[in-house]
Amino acid sequence: MSLDEILESPRLMMKLSFPPVMLQLMEEASKPEPDFAVLGKIISMDPALSTTILNLVNSPFYGLSQEISDFKRAAVVLGTRELLNLAVTVTYQKHICTNLKNDDYKVFNDWMLTVWGAISAQLIASRICPDQADKVYLCCLLKDISLFFLRCAAPGELPGNVSKKLITNSYHGQSEDENDIWGMNHGALSQLLLTRWKMNTVDCPSLQHHHELDDIDSFDEPTKALILATKWAEMELGESSGPFNVLQFEVQLQRSLNMDEDAIEQFREVCRTKFQSMLTILGISEGEADAHFYNHSIRSLQSSYFLSLELLTAEGGMDSIAKTIGRHLKLSWDLNSWELSLKSPHTDKYKLYRVAAGEGLEVVAVNIPEKEIPWQRRSKGEDILSRDIPFGNFRFDSQKMRDEDRENLKLYFRFIGQAYEHYCAKQHLIEGRAETLESLPLGIASLDSQGDLIDMNEEMSRLLGGATVSGAKKFSELFRIGLGSGIGASWESFLEDDSKESFSKIICASLRTGGMPRDACLYVSAYKQKRGEDELVTLVMEDIREISESQIQALKQRDFLEGLVDSMRDVVLTVDKRGNINYASSRFSKIFLGRNIFDIATPSDTFTGRWGPEMFEKEKTIVEVLLKRTDTSGRPFEFVINKLAGPGEKSLIVARDLTAIRRLEEKLKRQAVFDGLTDLFNHTQFNSLMAREINRSKRTGRPVGLLFFDLDGFKAVNDTEGHQVGDDVLKGVGEILRNELRSGMDFPCRYGGDEFGVIVTEVRPEALESIGNRIRLRVENKFSGKVTISGGLTVLQEGDTSASMLSRADKATYEAKDLGGNVLVWAK
Repeated sequence: MSLDEILESPRLMMKLSFPPVMLQLMEEASKPEPDFAVLGKIISMDPALSTTILNLVNSPFYGLSQEISDFKRAAVVLGTRELLNLAVTVTYQKHICTNLKNDDYKVFNDWMLTVWGAISAQLIASRICPDQADKVYLCCLLKDISLFFLRCAAPGELPGNVSKKLITNSYHGQSEDENDIWGMNHGALSQLLLTRWKMNTVDCPSLQHHHELDDIDSFDEPTKALILATKWAEMELGESSGPFNVLQFEVQLQRSLNMDEDAIEQFREVCRTKFQSMLTILGISEGEADAHFYNHSIRSLQSSYFLSLELLTAEGGMDSIAKTIGRHLKLSWDLNSWELSLKSPHTDKYKLYRVAAGEGLEVVAVNIPEKEIPWQRRSKGEDILSRDIPFGNFRFDSQKMRDEDRENLKLYFRFIGQAYEHYCAKQHLIEGRAETLESLPLGIASLDSQGDLIDMNEEMSRLLGGATVSGAKKFSELFRIGLGSGIGASWESFLEDDSKESFSKIICASLRTGGMPRDACLYVSAYKQKRGEDELVTLVMEDIREISESQIQALKQRDFLEGLVDSMRDVVLTVDKRGNINYASSRFSKIFLGRNIFDIATPSDTFTGRWGPEMFEKEKTIVEVLLKRTDTSGRPFEFVINKLAGPGEKSLIVARDLTAIRRLEEKLKRQAVFDGLTDLFNHTQFNSLMAREINRSKRTGRPVGLLFFDLDGFKAVNDTEGHQVGDDVLKGVGEILRNELRSGMDFPCRYGGDEFGVIVTEVRPEALESIGNRIRLRVENKFSGKVTISGGLTVLQEGDTSASMLSRADKATYEAKDLGGNVLVWAK
């Protein structure tokens, strides 16, 4: 089932739609100043909600000296807005947890990530954009609602790489996968769902950017707060949470917020206390206290980090690692009696070390399974882990150690786990390199499943011309840098398509293996291999010296044409005689390949021919269509269809995206009709509408009236408070006119400057005066009397023209000014 079908299914959309209490709370949250009376009434509808909120109010985070037992007192102490945020959070949590009960999925882990994100977003925003802090809190709370919705309504529509246990934890490339599947990322989908669920008051344009940490400097302050909070939550509680990553991010956070070490420590403490208080009241366990890095100070994290860095440069095998750890234990904790097991970098077997009081390091056992390690100490000890992968265990007599020292020791071994994993990876590659590969006249490289270089022999390095000094990791990028030629789109297709086990291609390039560069052809072949749980790619490259000059030129021409097609912004497709797509340019192959062109494209209204395979019988056809990639309504494209010569009855389609052109056309049309500042009809439309409505009135006998006014006090606002405030006044008047008038029957216009005209149809004089005074009072109230209106009223009389009606109303406006303003006068 596609996303379009899900969004159009009332049954599925109802699976996570919000209850009335949540909708009412969100409506109140959108107001500049929430009404406590309304909030109290909403909360009182749910006794369990009332109890939970009061428990949160009295939690350690707020540190109140006296217990609060009623909401009125809580609002005085904490503020109505803070109470409202608590109510929204509790209601949202209850709704999500109720609808996502599933044996193989525990929503509480995702909820912890959501709560930390929302709390930290509010704290960060309170520092960099305090007036937006509450809005940022709500936006961060709801940013992943689309993932919760799909997990509940259609789990199969989630990207394949989304974690089954922690769906809100992002992975590298997730946004691209989501755009390929849905035509948008999950942040944009969350905003779309909120609109579909009638939560139009929640406007969070920053949702679609909340994972864009690399581009954070290009966004406004609220979006920065959302991005930092999202990453912080993932670092502290996500699956990728690792000690190195957490510390590096918190240093970045400290710099982003321009805080010193003590200030950022207090900042973390506030976030941690509120987070733990909320989890406790909601009955959610955060697990073991020492499992989370937020329970440790930055100084403790840094101390363990600097100690663990020694492992990354250790030389001398596993024994040097054990000696380094032993030195740390002696200097930092005064431990001189312990046992340590370490897993081999090459196998799943272990080596056991032992240190007794007054004695040196002893190797007790080598190359033994984990279950057969001959421990003297039977206590469980401290596991050495990285990404939940075991790398060893440490045991000692912990009875005499202080609790604080014990916690710091546990933290130290978490850093040691990640450092030892890096060491094992490096050593395994260095020691596992086969000597025979170095002697072969073949370039050989080992890549991961994404095409990143893991290792290569000297011949491959020679063929690539030293491109590795560039720092690039992608083999395709190294190939381009070293040989001045791309490896081609078929390489990316090979990596992405699980069904393709091998790759081979002859590529002509300029070989720089010493001396002058020479034209050469390389035979490149690659094979996917399973090694344990991992999929690796072995790549072999050979310089083919015997190939003829004519063959080299033919291959060069082929590579040039392939690169030309891939560089085009247009979509290039080939189809068979029935419209089945059998080729798509590489950037669009995942979207279109294997689909039928007549299923995904429909012609525009201007098309008069027959939409079907008959089109391919013509030599050339140009047609405008709506092309559905993954989005709901499709996008406008221009198809240029050419019949291809040769066997197979194929046709070439070059599709040009017209979206930007259509948007520009709509913008120009709107600018021709509406005033850009107030969104009312402009001066030109005023004259056209007046003429049209006067002719209609003369034809039908139905009355038409005109209210013409300008603003009192507007010049003083401009002069004293600035033109930006003056623009806000004009926008406010425009909003009042749109809200107070009948759509399709009354036509509010900005005549020019601070002058406005309102054409009112089918109206009697007394009704026209009532409408005018209602607008006058709304303006007076909105601007507290600093800006009012003086206007003239008139209705169509026999022999009237647009000019005569406007002239009468304009003169009446001057009379209103002479009377002191803030009054409407009937034209004589």
